[in-house]
Amino acid sequence: MKIILDTLAILLFTIISSFGQIKKVPKNLKQAIAFLNSDCPDSLKTIIKITDDKDIKRLSYPWDGEYKTIFEWTSDENDNSAIVKYLKSRGISSHQTEVILIAFKRFLLGKQFDEDLVYQPFQEIEKKWTAEDKIKFTTDSLRGIYIPQNLEDCFNQINSFWDDSIKLKVKNLTEDDFSSKVHLGFGMWMRNNWQLWGGSRLSKFFNDKGIYNPEDMSGIILDSYHRYLNSKAIKLDEQIQYYKDYWEKSKK
Repeated sequence: MKIILDTLAILLFTIISSFGQIKKVPKNLKQAIAFLNSDCPDSLKTIIKITDDKDIKRLSYPWDGEYKTIFEWTSDENDNSAIVKYLKSRGISSHQTEVILIAFKRFLLGKQFDEDLVYQPFQEIEKKWTAEDKIKFTTDSLRGIYIPQNLEDCFNQINSFWDDSIKLKVKNLTEDDFSSKVHLGFGMWMRNNWQLWGGSRLSKFFNDKGIYNPEDMSGIILDSYHRYLNSKAIKLDEQIQYYKDYWEKSKK
């Protein structure tokens, strides 16, 4: 009996410890650096040290990187986490990933740094963005990037990005192959830069049609663009109904 009880006690301790590790979120920037120093792979630390500050966010998920720790601290689901509150109190809402990584980079390089100096350029940007957000559902640009107003405008923008050789390759792919190949690359670019997560006139275009998930929006854009290149009927209403039915079924 004692062996069984001891085993159960060890199991319970392991579960509690694991739960604690999953829930561990830093309370401030210095603690975030300490947590990252023990959590971040050495290979990524090396890359962080040589990455320019303006590109450093791309090392983290959900941008171009696969490292998810900072995302888990700061995602919308953790909007009330300690580190999020700490950074928001210092005027940092939209650039939390950059601030954390830049501070961590300074640490890895053995440099002393002033938190206020790390915050300052992002505080200025966020003041500008706050003003933009007041008109985000009507303005034609956000964060310095043109925002399409509808599906046809999306096609025009994509055409301006890609030359004829790329469009020919896209055209020759199946619709499913094209969407799956670019969903995490160009699809993510659209979701982030056309402000499908944060809100824009393009997200409103979809919201007015009953589409609210940015992943669904980018999926419709990609499938529609492939059909457009192949001179096929876009069947927008049919696509919209597909996603509505999907979410309706997921509720049951």
